[in-house]
Amino acid sequence: MGHMIFGNLGALIFWGVLALLIYVAVRATINRVGSDSKSNDPVDILRRRYARGEIDKEEFDRRMKDLT
Repeated sequence: MGHMIFGNLGALIFWGVLALLIYVAVRATINRVGSDSKSNDPVDILRRRYARGEIDKEEFDRRMKDLT
């Protein structure tokens, strides 16, 4: 009977640590992505919009010419 209590306690500790690791990994990923998207450099914003397909090549070139 004693080994069952420690077995369940061990499983509880294992799942708790696993949940904590997943939580920390998700938070780190969100913080990393959030800090990248906060760049206020107009050229970086323009490049991200072009990469996402929000603007076409002609629009990108025109705006890049305006910025430089």
